[in-house]
Order: sequence, then structure tokens, then C-alpha cells
Amino acid sequence: MVPVLRETGFKVRTNTWHKQCQDTILVVNLQKSQWGPQYYINLAVWVKQLGDASTPKEYQCHIRQRATDLPDKRAKTLERALDLEDESMSIEQREACIDELMRESAIPFLESLSTLEGIRSALEAQKLKGCFVNRQLKELFAGQA
Repeated sequence: MVPVLRETGFKVRTNTWHKQCQDTILVVNLQKSQWGPQYYINLAVWVKQLGDASTPKEYQCHIRQRATDLPDKRAKTLERALDLEDESMSIEQREACIDELMRESAIPFLESLSTLEGIRSALEAQKLKGCFVNRQLKELFAGQA
């Protein structure tokens, strides 16, 4: 996961990667479950017009979604790869699965939301149905309709 994030311009700070864009900050966060050896990859978008932040935390962002909730047929495999109790996958298989989903689904999803126009389009096309979308962001676009 780290190489693909670096290649696409993300900078790491602890367990969270940020990518500065003109209108937004794209966020990828690796979260360890407090209940067991499972991990989650959280994807988020901070809209600069709605507040100042240079490295927002994932839970502060205006749009949030788990990578395993992306509309991608590989999401269930990703869930297994992030569960370290599941011994059916080798380390190499886990890394390949995570890398593939990040490269082909998660990062393109985030990059599609890197501009206000991209967010507007996604909202209009209802592509953010499975995401948390902050009320402040919804009001921003409702006011521009």
C-alpha cells in the first residue's frame, strides 16, 4: 500500500497519508481494530473551502468511506487480506491484494473527488451513496444549485 500511495503523491504522517489538491485534501488512513488483529483502510476527502487544515484526521473529513465498502468485486478479498487471523492468505498475497485494490479502485475513487466539480458530479450521480457525506458539504452544494 505504501509504494502506491507514494507514487501517487501522498505523504505519510503516522498511519495517515495526505495528498494536497487545489480544492481538497485526499486522505488514506490505516486503522487497527481495537477488538482483534483486523485492519481497516479508511478513505476520506477534506474540502478546503469548508475549513483550514493541512493534515486532517480521517474522521474530521467531509466525505468518508472504508475501502472495503467500495463498489468493487475485490472488496471482500480485501477484507480477508486485512484480517490477520485469516491464515488462508500469505503475506505476499495480502500485499498484492491491498496494492491492487488501492491502485485500481481506492485511489481512482479519491482522485475523482479531488475537485469541487468532481464531488458535485459524484453527488449528482449518487456515487457517494455508501459514503458518509458531511451536512456542511451537502449544504454547500445545495446552495449552489
